[in-house]
Amino acid sequence: METLLTHIQTEQEEYNMQSTNRQPQLIATFCLAAFVSMTSIHAGKPNTLSDKEKQTGWKLLFDGKTMEGWNSWKTKQPLTPDKWKVEDGALTLTGKGGGDIYTADAFQNYELELEWKTTGNSGILIRVNPEKGGAIYSVAPEMQVNKGLGKSKTSTAALYDIYAVEGEPKMNENGWNHVKIRMVDGEGTHWFNGTKVYSYKIGSDRWNDRIANSKWKNAKNFGETEKGHIGFQDHGARVAYRNIRIREIK
Repeated sequence: METLLTHIQTEQEEYNMQSTNRQPQLIATFCLAAFVSMTSIHAGKPNTLSDKEKQTGWKLLFDGKTMEGWNSWKTKQPLTPDKWKVEDGALTLTGKGGGDIYTADAFQNYELELEWKTTGNSGILIRVNPEKGGAIYSVAPEMQVNKGLGKSKTSTAALYDIYAVEGEPKMNENGWNHVKIRMVDGEGTHWFNGTKVYSYKIGSDRWNDRIANSKWKNAKNFGETEKGHIGFQDHGARVAYRNIRIREIK
């Protein structure tokens, strides 16, 4: 991102030496280029990794063709095509009733990246524990997926009912949006379309105060599953996920 911004500044300075009449157009053009860049994981084919990415530890959690590596929360068995399908290279919930899903593998310290687009409500869950009864979110924090940004603790990109979005991220309401989550020893940092939106430490005084003032105040061990799964929520709306990849941090 810094390289892109440096390029923008250099191009703008050179252009300003030649003409000032089109400066607003130039700024708008390069700002759009920056936004397009930050909302895409890479410029290559979706659901692929470059050799360099593979060498640095990245691996795909979705191959763009099958549901291999994903389980149904209802059955705790491998996911099979029904309401959840693979459409246009994306893991897609096509209608209500597909149920929540989660990765077959569990992870402790990692960086997770993905892209999503939706017509309504869904969520990205971390530290999912299939051994716990009840709903998938009973002990798993959820990064909200929805239409439209806001400043509440239940708006898009918020850590649901715990942390509202900070900063001024941009959103592509009708297209793909990029999420990055870094989790190391309970310290989480979340980005939305290239903007850092919050950070936290599970178990800290600040975290515990926020939990005590949330809908999770009576939940036991909320967010405390050190090695947990990644999950996606069925909230009735159509939602698609792609470029789902993870790099474990040792």
